[in-house]
Amino acid sequence: MRRKIFSNIWLKGAALLMAVFLWFFVQFRGQNEMSVLVEPQFSKLPPSLILTEKRPDTVEVTLRGNSIVLGRLKPGDVTIPLKLKDMQTGRIFIPFGRGDVRVPPHVSVVSVSPSRIRVYIERKATAVLPVKPDIKGRPAPGFFIYQVRTTPDQAEAEGPQETLDRLGHLETGPVDISGANDTLDEDVDIKIPDKIDSVIPARVRVKVIIRRK
Repeated sequence: MRRKIFSNIWLKGAALLMAVFLWFFVQFRGQNEMSVLVEPQFSKLPPSLILTEKRPDTVEVTLRGNSIVLGRLKPGDVTIPLKLKDMQTGRIFIPFGRGDVRVPPHVSVVSVSPSRIRVYIERKATAVLPVKPDIKGRPAPGFFIYQVRTTPDQAEAEGPQETLDRLGHLETGPVDISGANDTLDEDVDIKIPDKIDSVIPARVRVKVIIRRK
């Protein structure tokens, strides 16, 4: 057995060196750089808080690797996971670097720009607001809108406290009464304002009572 192991030792050593050389050649030949835009992913934000703003939306990440490997990258292969644990309300700058970027094997991170992102965190709240139908158009000649009824006439909105404080009401989708000469009765979605997470109920019934002048 010993004789078989050490027979042709020089040829076996040369083959091993050649294999190692070929591996390095394949791995490191054609090394290129490319830049991709990555949107940071946020997690661990306390449930009582809500992220309402981040600037910038994307980060430029410069990568280095084999041209074949870089060419096969798909959306989602490069990520920047950032944890917002123990955050307070207000505008906060979150720093990060190359070590925070997750990349596939055989790809390295050369640089990230910018190296910090600004977020705005608000306290989450709920508010019961009146619902205002969005009436479009005019009834037929000789008719007028006698009354508009909304059922229910209020809805609960959830979102940032500051945004809710500025909202005086919630608005429905359009209700077109153009040329109508009789009462209209239909279900309509409630529009969800910017930054608001949810509105309950999502739909209301709008009754537009039209009468002859």
